[in-house]
Amino acid sequence: MPAWFNAVWPVAAFFLGGASAYLRDFVTEKRQIARETNARQAERDKAISERRETFELDHLERLNEALQKLGRAAGRLHHVDLMTSRQTGHYAGTQLPAEVDEAFSQANRDVHMLRNLVLDEALRNQVTRAFEALNVPSVMHRADPDDAERAFLAAVLALEAVQADIAARIREIYLTASLPAARA
Repeated sequence: MPAWFNAVWPVAAFFLGGASAYLRDFVTEKRQIARETNARQAERDKAISERRETFELDHLERLNEALQKLGRAAGRLHHVDLMTSRQTGHYAGTQLPAEVDEAFSQANRDVHMLRNLVLDEALRNQVTRAFEALNVPSVMHRADPDDAERAFLAAVLALEAVQADIAARIREIYLTASLPAARA
């Protein structure tokens, strides 16, 4: 080997070693930054998911209760109108007692307010159909009592179906929330 090579080689090796150490540290730091970024994003995603689940659970529980109150209020209203029809021959032919009317109105307001916050569109549409069905008998003034009875029974079936689906969604949220997160 030439003499100049023996003189240059230690200097070149020094710079090559420094460059490789710098490159190794750079790559390691980039990987660490990427891991930290991914970890922070995973924490944000988890927090958003938990906040969404908490909102949805709370909302669905309140909606289920409001639907139950609307069903009871519609049942009381239907009973009063049926009793009236036995005397008059027509369904909903007289003014309702104030407490029955107020309970029905309040239950309607609660369900109307809560139904628009349902996140799942299919479930929201089903709630709307049940809500509308529960209101059909109340507007059947001077109708045939048998027609009103059929409308009320259809409303009860719609109410039962939507409450079953709400309960299924609540169970689904609790079941998926208890599963451990998949490792990527």
